[in-house]
Amino acid sequence: MKTATLRIISVAAAILFCVAASMSAAPESKAAAPSPLKCYKTIRDPHSVVCYRMSYRPLLRDGRITFVPFLVQVPTPANPPPATTVDELPPT
Repeated sequence: MKTATLRIISVAAAILFCVAASMSAAPESKAAAPSPLKCYKTIRDPHSVVCYRMSYRPLLRDGRITFVPFLVQVPTPANPPPATTVDELPPT
């Protein structure tokens, strides 16, 4: 009887560990996926298109790892998506 009880407890602990690991890995996989390009042009220079990609930086807050978004300027592709006209470009 003791062997069966220990086996049930170890299987339950393994299942809980796997569920906890998959839940904590979900934000990391979301952060690893590339975000779509967002392209902008300014009112002063409407012919110059600048593209950005959203990225995420891991940060330790209150004992938990959170992912903070930030913009990364990337080279403008040959066929960029439609650009949004703004007053100023975001700082990089």
